[in-house]
Amino acid sequence: MHTAPAPTTTALPSLAAGSCLLALLLAGCSEPDVPAQPWRPNPAALEKLGEDGAAATQLAQSLEQLYGTAALPGGAVGVAGQAELSAERAKQVRVSNEARYARALAALESGAWDSVKPREASLAAAWMELRDRHRRGELSDAELRAQGRELYLGWYPTLADSAHLYRMECQHCHGTEGGGDGSTAHFLKPRPRDFRLGVYKWTALAAPARPRREDLRRTLHDGVNGTSMPSFARLSEAQVEGLVDYVRLLSLRGEVELRMAATFESDGEWEEDAAQAEHEAVWSRWQQAEGKVLAYEGAVPPSTPESIARGAQLYNDATKGNCSSCHGVDGRGDGPAAWKIDARGERVPAYLDAWGDPILPRNLRLGIWRGGDRPIDLWRRIANGIPGGPMPALRDTKDKDGVRVVTDEEIWSLVHYVRSLSQEGDS
Repeated sequence: MHTAPAPTTTALPSLAAGSCLLALLLAGCSEPDVPAQPWRPNPAALEKLGEDGAAATQLAQSLEQLYGTAALPGGAVGVAGQAELSAERAKQVRVSNEARYARALAALESGAWDSVKPREASLAAAWMELRDRHRRGELSDAELRAQGRELYLGWYPTLADSAHLYRMECQHCHGTEGGGDGSTAHFLKPRPRDFRLGVYKWTALAAPARPRREDLRRTLHDGVNGTSMPSFARLSEAQVEGLVDYVRLLSLRGEVELRMAATFESDGEWEEDAAQAEHEAVWSRWQQAEGKVLAYEGAVPPSTPESIARGAQLYNDATKGNCSSCHGVDGRGDGPAAWKIDARGERVPAYLDAWGDPILPRNLRLGIWRGGDRPIDLWRRIANGIPGGPMPALRDTKDKDGVRVVTDEEIWSLVHYVRSLSQEGDS
């Protein structure tokens, strides 16, 4: 006998929500609406529930109570969005809104009320309310102008706004539930990220951790070099923040779904408040991200012939960096540890990533750095490894006496050497 999870309302603030580049291109830059499709259960979670249909129904109900639906995301808990923005970031959002809505603001200033037609659902509803008050004589022209201006400048997307934007821009790759299984996903290599594991590769954090808002925002703004993930710099700052909110919602929902299913698989039942407890446990990890930033203290050692030579030694030393074992002596991603012979006698990639896909080391000579091409980005990749993949955290490698094998300064020598390989090219 098992008890259905019964999530309760928590005081966490509301989340905003998320959009199809391919659809826009195919439609000649028009904006066809993509209707919300119901969130489907994760097959991996269903497998853990076995044949228990009642458990599957109860889990779906709990997730809906916690996170809402694809059409009306939010649910009982939500995730902090605008409330988390710093004063400086909030100012940037206002400046971006002023640029994005320059035409509407000009129409407001001139009194051309009928030409003010917001596209975002929440903005349109709020503007309609102001117009109705104006028509009833509750607002003067000056008050309508001032309040309408503030409405535009201070706009921040609701969950429903961002869910719509996600369907338009992201869903065809990342899928309705954020599972990396959208309609175009199977054509892409590497596959789009599955948000439901809570694992994100490209962060500035010191340990396997949930990303900061800044980490997700940077990925959205810059894209991921060498993949199909484009830059969304064309979106407004408010829209980008809203997509961050919605991605976090999908990630939270997906991770709680898997954790709940694993609990049922082992225990055969749930405690009464299991869903709420799982949400709070996962959400607390997201809240800890700001305290896990991996920073380098001190002046960055310059790239010199000596530091590059030292990096080459560390790169090839099996007791130090040991990078050549995977990336190859020449840095082409063809080291012996990168491959294995399978049961059919075929040479195949030796590793799978956290999403179950074969993964090969980067060809360092191509200069394609998915996590960013700044020196500090490469330093973090080498120091901290790459979550979700086999790239180890060199900063954590210690000898039998507990002494670090490679120092932070030596990691900089590796950075300088790796960058020199990319400058040589792959010819």
